[in-house]
Amino acid sequence: QQYLFQYETELSREAETLSLLDFPVLTEELFSLFEKTGNRLRYEEAYFGRRKYLVAFAFNALFAKERDISMDLSGLEWVLEQICAETCWALPAHVNRKKDEKWKITLDLFACETAQSLLEIAFLLRNDLRPELLCRIWKESSRRVLQPFLIQENGAFWWETSKSNWNAVCCGSVGAAACYASELFPVLFPNAESIESINQNCEQILTRVTRDLSCFLASFGEDGACMEGLGYWEYGMSYFSMFAELLKEKTGGKTDLLDGKKQRKIMEFQQKCYFPGGNTLSFSDGDSKSRYRMGLTCHFAMLDPNVKIPPLVRAMHFGEDPCYRWNAAYRDWIWTKQYLNVLKSRSDGSENAAEERVCSGTFTYLADAEWAIATGKHQTAFAIKGGNNGEPHNHNDVGSFLYFIGEEEIISDLGAGEYTKAYFGPERYSVLCCSSRGHSVPILDGKEQCKGETYRADAVNYSETGEISISFAGAYEKESRKKLIRTAVFCRETGELQIKDCLKTAPLDNGFTENLVTRQNVSREKDRIRIGDRGTLKIDGVSPEKIQIIPCIHRDHQGKMETVFLIQWEADGKENIWRSRFVLCPE
Repeated sequence: QQYLFQYETELSREAETLSLLDFPVLTEELFSLFEKTGNRLRYEEAYFGRRKYLVAFAFNALFAKERDISMDLSGLEWVLEQICAETCWALPAHVNRKKDEKWKITLDLFACETAQSLLEIAFLLRNDLRPELLCRIWKESSRRVLQPFLIQENGAFWWETSKSNWNAVCCGSVGAAACYASELFPVLFPNAESIESINQNCEQILTRVTRDLSCFLASFGEDGACMEGLGYWEYGMSYFSMFAELLKEKTGGKTDLLDGKKQRKIMEFQQKCYFPGGNTLSFSDGDSKSRYRMGLTCHFAMLDPNVKIPPLVRAMHFGEDPCYRWNAAYRDWIWTKQYLNVLKSRSDGSENAAEERVCSGTFTYLADAEWAIATGKHQTAFAIKGGNNGEPHNHNDVGSFLYFIGEEEIISDLGAGEYTKAYFGPERYSVLCCSSRGHSVPILDGKEQCKGETYRADAVNYSETGEISISFAGAYEKESRKKLIRTAVFCRETGELQIKDCLKTAPLDNGFTENLVTRQNVSREKDRIRIGDRGTLKIDGVSPEKIQIIPCIHRDHQGKMETVFLIQWEADGKENIWRSRFVLCPE
């Protein structure tokens, strides 16, 4: 209830504030920046700024409608007209103007999302918005998204068979747009003879995207883990779940895409990634400070009693989604309200149970992803991964780990960097956060891990007591590897983490270099390294003065520069066997 009140208040204030500001303008100069420099952020700031107006003004109208008070829709109608008039609904990073003369009609994530957003808003306010505007929304969405999808053969768009968030977002948006378009058509054109044809088109689209969405489900293992990262789990599942509910309603409950054992595991993935100190699992293109979608989480909690809602302070507020996605924002409202109504009908105190904090002393192993996740006393948390270097949103990070004490990232996984042309091109692994140098894994003979699915963990073994053993020489060049085993022992009673590395190899010209990554300040003390305010690092047989502390520049997902530190030292090698042991613990 507290969240819902705050959410509605924030949106009302945002609409009032935006009404006094200039509406962002999309120009050719901004659009061409990505082509010229690889910069995405400047155009996207304006593009998503326009969606911010759309969401805030649409909510203002819905709040007024719900409270049965008079509303001025002129601002919302003007914004809707502006978005209908945009040259291209897709982002510059997703079009190729040199090779595609029809680039203005490109079905990327955001073109599909825009069609879904406009048509859903039009449907919700179909008795309030100007009829000619409703017609324009219908026609633009059909021209830019629904018709291009229909006229292409099944599977023509690469994302239809992709095992990624693109599949869920694009297919879910197109399917939802088709539902709303078919519902609006008889309202807008009551005397048209083509109603039957429109319904047939809708059925064709629904059948196709329902089949396509099986690829999205196939991107998850039976453990329910999202290899792209926690944020992409939320992104994909928001659109998958939105469409699943619309399809379930349209079919009278006969088709339920969220029904199944695997779907339950996927729903329960999020809670495994939230740690007591407020940090989150940031493997791949993730974020250690992720915010969860209250609506999506409440929806899953209604479907699966094992779903737990993370701490309320970690819930995403309206201004914290840089893309201002209508679908997720709207469902943060309606699904949260539905959940609260369900709680009111219960008398077993479920509300408190649902909002409990993630407890300490847990251990989870996700077998398909080869991720181990544990929490302990003193708000400590630890996670380590096997896997391979050809995963979705891949980083070269086989054997990498993270370690938190409360809010401090003692050993960091940097997660997603700034998205640029280079980030998704041949230069990807020269970017610090994507390279193995930007992860806490060894450097063998002066060489980092290699990219590609064949470069992988050879084996992962674990015990319920918190001991993990990863054999991962296979992530490196053949010349510099033979057998490399990392053993991690996390004590949940003390929060101490012990890492042992052992490499058996042919002679190495450049040795075996340990490499740890942290966002915290690092300093040498008499017999240890201090990391941040609460973390200490002790290395067997290596004195602090022999340890290198290397500052590096990392650009985060928002393009902000920050200094991170690599902690490096040379392991001891005898007769081609290299050993290293170090301990991290709270203080």
